[in-house]
Amino acid sequence: MLEAKRAPDDVDLNPRPLLSICIPTCNRANFLKAMLQALLPQVREVGQQVEVWVLDNASTDETAQILEESKGLGSFLIFQQAENVGPTKNIVYGPTKLARGEYVWVLGDHNLLRPNALSEVLQFIESHRSFQAIYANFRCATYPDHWPESACNGYDGSFAYLGNPELTADRVDRWTNLLRPYSAACTQNYAHIVKTNVWSQFWKERSTGPDYSDAVTTYPHTVTILRSVGHLPAAVIRDPVITIFNGAQSWSNPETRFRVYFLGFTGLLKEFAACGLSGSQLKDLKESFFYIEACRLVLDSYRRFGRIRTLQLFLKCSTFNWYSFAVFLRTLPAGFFPEFCGRVSRGYLGMKNHCSLYLLNFRPARWLRSRGWLK
Repeated sequence: MLEAKRAPDDVDLNPRPLLSICIPTCNRANFLKAMLQALLPQVREVGQQVEVWVLDNASTDETAQILEESKGLGSFLIFQQAENVGPTKNIVYGPTKLARGEYVWVLGDHNLLRPNALSEVLQFIESHRSFQAIYANFRCATYPDHWPESACNGYDGSFAYLGNPELTADRVDRWTNLLRPYSAACTQNYAHIVKTNVWSQFWKERSTGPDYSDAVTTYPHTVTILRSVGHLPAAVIRDPVITIFNGAQSWSNPETRFRVYFLGFTGLLKEFAACGLSGSQLKDLKESFFYIEACRLVLDSYRRFGRIRTLQLFLKCSTFNWYSFAVFLRTLPAGFFPEFCGRVSRGYLGMKNHCSLYLLNFRPARWLRSRGWLK
């Protein structure tokens, strides 16, 4: 049985909220506690403009206790899955079946709102209601280094870097213009506030396959926006409204990470090409994001799990396509001949430094030109 219940009080269901916030979670009570501490007091301040859904994917940890303890912080709804349906179905269920707001915002249980962020988001939505999609900037922190013991009324503590420093305007002519390496190709669900009907119409007669088996089951939010309103203008909240914590993601086990990059993201690149993304933009995403991150993943696997286990993961979690093959070729020498590659790299750097020192001392003009300081 599926259960939906309201906490803590019975709020009038007649007025339609401006924004629905959906929080899918599964066995992550320690993260959910801080997330609700940051969010719910701000929800209480804005009243019925916002509804909050927590979608519990059959958790077996202390999630139920955390939800009970959080009732005093503000009003929210709980949807309890009878069994674990997988992350993708749990994510999609909120925007398509439960959300009543004009817009829907899917947040992870490790995404902490900044103080007063919710009221700022609502004001922005009110003044940009003609847009189907809104991109919200964010800050990136590290877990567990920056994770707070408490986040009441919002987290505004330490962070590592700004999520998308390229944002300079409050709108873009096409949502696809946001598909840049800095935005991680818009693969973060927490960065998108979308009209609820965009979700419901896209998923009206659509089902999902196994999790992390293709672009749709890895990045349902990105594909939904891309296919539905990717060609339309999008509004942009430039100042960060949430802080996300790298290292706290729920898909950090090796096999899932391989599937995310070699099944999910390679499929997403094909989606981008099919939707008419320019060749230069597609190349930028491949060279400056996908290949860098995928090669880092494979090389880390070589170091941690060895050659055989890495090859097993690669064969199991990828399809034969040029993207995967290119990553395999790029990482093969370092994976199988690490000492030799290390010597070559050190020799190259030493030679480079030696040549640079020679030019600096005996050919200063050429040295300045090599750095672009002199034409």
